[in-house]
Amino acid sequence: MKMPKRLIASLGVLMISATPLLASADPRDDHDHGGPQQGHYDDRGGDHHDWQSSHRGGPPPRDFGPVRQVIRDNHGYFVRGAPPPPGIRLERGRPLPHGYYGERLDARALGRLPVYPGYEWRRAGGDIVLIAVGTGIVYEILDGVLY
Repeated sequence: MKMPKRLIASLGVLMISATPLLASADPRDDHDHGGPQQGHYDDRGGDHHDWQSSHRGGPPPRDFGPVRQVIRDNHGYFVRGAPPPPGIRLERGRPLPHGYYGERLDARALGRLPVYPGYEWRRAGGDIVLIAVGTGIVYEILDGVLY
């Protein structure tokens, strides 16, 4: 099948013009494009933890003990959410159940938690959950931290 020269030229121009867009869509992009829901609100005053500053912008850790301690130390900023509907069970490493997204934490609570690009903190009843934003996969469940 012979392709018209105009079609070939158009495809070439389209590919060349799309190259900068593809190059800018780097999945390792470290720029933070979130708003208050990503933890940019900062009214922590002078009592914030130095470990948080060093953990803003990196990948999530394997040990969430320090995060649990921050929640305990700042329990006045964290409130329980509504429990998940009956039959909804959150599991680490699995996507959120269809139609359930948990509840967003308010800006004051988010300001005390570390920020991990591509992840978002949510609450589900007495638990705080860290989910991957693009896929909805549950990365970590901090069971019973909201009392």
